[in-house]
Amino acid sequence: MTHQPKRGHRRRRGSSRRPETKRGPRKEHIEELHPTDEIPDIRSFDEWDLDPEVKRAIRNMDIEVPTPIQAIAIGPVLEGRDVIAKAETGTGKTLAFGAPLVSRIDPGRSTVLGLILCPTRELAQQVCDVIQALALPRGIRVALIVGGDPMHPQIAALQAGAQIVVGTPGRVLDLYQQRFLSFPWGEMIVLDEADKMFEIGFLDDIKKIMGYFPDERQTLLFSATFPTEVLKLARTETTDPIEVATQRGTATVESIDQCYMELSEEDRVLALTRLLEQSKPEDVFLVFCDRRTEVDRLLRRLERLPFQIKALHGGYDQASRFRVMSAFRTGEVKALIATDVASRGLDVDHVTHVVNYNVPREIEDYTHRIGRTGRAGRTGQSITFVVPGDGRRWRQLRDGTPFEIRRLEMPQRGGRPRRTQSGPREERGDRTGAREHSERRGGRRGGREREREERPEPQTRGRRRRDDERGSRGRDRDRTPRGEERNERTRREPAKREDRKRREPTAPREESTSPGFGAMLDDPTPAKPAKRERERRPAKPRPTPEPEATAQEKASPGSNDFGAGL
Repeated sequence: MTHQPKRGHRRRRGSSRRPETKRGPRKEHIEELHPTDEIPDIRSFDEWDLDPEVKRAIRNMDIEVPTPIQAIAIGPVLEGRDVIAKAETGTGKTLAFGAPLVSRIDPGRSTVLGLILCPTRELAQQVCDVIQALALPRGIRVALIVGGDPMHPQIAALQAGAQIVVGTPGRVLDLYQQRFLSFPWGEMIVLDEADKMFEIGFLDDIKKIMGYFPDERQTLLFSATFPTEVLKLARTETTDPIEVATQRGTATVESIDQCYMELSEEDRVLALTRLLEQSKPEDVFLVFCDRRTEVDRLLRRLERLPFQIKALHGGYDQASRFRVMSAFRTGEVKALIATDVASRGLDVDHVTHVVNYNVPREIEDYTHRIGRTGRAGRTGQSITFVVPGDGRRWRQLRDGTPFEIRRLEMPQRGGRPRRTQSGPREERGDRTGAREHSERRGGRRGGREREREERPEPQTRGRRRRDDERGSRGRDRDRTPRGEERNERTRREPAKREDRKRREPTAPREESTSPGFGAMLDDPTPAKPAKRERERRPAKPRPTPEPEATAQEKASPGSNDFGAGL
């Protein structure tokens, strides 16, 4: 009997329809920033209408010729225009907005007139130092508002009448909601490294803070890259902005020698150790890792080296981070191991080597990392460690970089070149050299045996050696026929001794009749061995009981009694 489907369950051809999928909004096309073709030929800061005190402060920083981004941006900022500026790292963006901002602020007003937002606490501290150096001659107060520090000193600085606030979006928003900070007369707002704030997730907070400012504010955005969302925000929150750029795409500083090494996971620590050992005393390293755990793990592996090595990531408290960065800026630290928190805007001029312990995920991250070296006209070197699992990502990154990245071999111990395969003579020479090197090092086993042979042995070892020689001579005698008979008798002797013990009756334990230790010292003659059989002593006779005296004897005293003759 065959099963027939019900009529209601029959499917007709062409009756099935695919479920309609909701299409999302089309991706909005945002036109990128175009680089500025004509850069003004400005040779000195005196050509702008900056405040004389600001010009004097710039000269005290040993800065005379403006950089390209400064030559493009300072003029429009002084005119009060909104500016969207894009420039590579290490080109002086802080001074490009800091000098005109300080020049335009009135020191006589005791309210917040300018706000500078930074993505990290370290960058905010650095920007605050530059702004304070420019504002101090004019008598302008600057307050640093960052998370991780106590609020009371920051509130006191605001209540003292700070005209410029430098901070991170989270703490600024927190103090505003607690009504310790307000911007009723705010004139300028600056977003420094806006792309990094977008990556961290500060975009909504930035929109809220911008809403607290008056509509007549002046908005400035400075960054090395402008993703689509950041560029859309910049063009939405600005009024008739001037867009300037000194680069096309993401370029790097030409004074950096970019290199990479193909290594295994285990060889990365060894390669970094040899780079540190073979470096010059004045070289300073900045090592980037992807995760905090990797930073801590690498620090534990390198802290045994005879160098000052520190670590920096978001897990440290504010005091520790400032202490590490101050030591790194003064040159006390040989190598700093950090996450990307230190790759944005940190101005440390004496960094000579940047090491990417991991391949960066984006070309923008690679640009920001290697931009920590080769600053202020100096030369530097960047080295990226490429493990087998990151090969595909590294090839994509290399294809997107317009500069040449050359390959390096893993450094050998002591700076020796790597051995190459060639003719038999050279291989023999290499083996000889390797043997000499191993002999020079001493090896583990051979060196210890050689030390034992050369080391003078104490007297006990010589005595033990003589005993061993006597034992060897005795073993040689035992190999003769007589020696074999003697050995056979020696083997039979314990069995005979056991039979003799079984036959003999067990004797009582013998008391020791040997003289004491003091008697042995007084008597020079050797003591006689004690007798094995115990001599039986005659039993002592028991005392017989005396007969009891009679009552008459007890009453009459004897002749011997005291007072008998009285």
